[in-house]
Amino acid sequence: MSTRYLAIHERKILAKGTLEEVVHKVKAIDPDVEPTVVKEENCRELVIGWRGDAEAVLSNLPPEHNIAPKPATKRGRPKLGVVAKEVTLLPEHWEWLASQRGGASMALRRLVDKARENTPVEDLIVMKQQELDSFMMRVLGDAPGFEEATRSLYRNSSISFTKAVEDWPGDLKEFVLDKFFEIADLHSGKTSK
Repeated sequence: MSTRYLAIHERKILAKGTLEEVVHKVKAIDPDVEPTVVKEENCRELVIGWRGDAEAVLSNLPPEHNIAPKPATKRGRPKLGVVAKEVTLLPEHWEWLASQRGGASMALRRLVDKARENTPVEDLIVMKQQELDSFMMRVLGDAPGFEEATRSLYRNSSISFTKAVEDWPGDLKEFVLDKFFEIADLHSGKTSK
């Protein structure tokens, strides 16, 4: 499943879809608008340079989001999406990693995968609350009810949260309510165990 994004401008969702779809839709609506783009899954902002037509915007995306064909490289495994970045560890950590099956890279990938699979529900809830809080601050920070919505988010109070966001623009209200209830579902799963 491809990653989905939202383009938001003046408290309205202008476009939803893949990054390519969002850029094309935004440019079709208004070639001069420069909306905020967020990843739907985690509300993280993607900084985009909006100069030029849709193709120019897409070709100038940060490397990890660029959808244009990449030149072949000799290092790594680009077809698998392997990205080289720097990791700093103490010598004993490097020694242990080097002794693992498949070497340091494979060992690190296994450790990260295992940690992701075993993330405690409490940590996941806090992470999702912070993501939604950051999104609301960026897009709706001066909206009526914002402070109460934030307090309700961390208290997991669906009645208070729903009431606090009732005057927010329809599509953004729907988005934050969906995110809030995803978090509430995590809370209820945690308490039912």
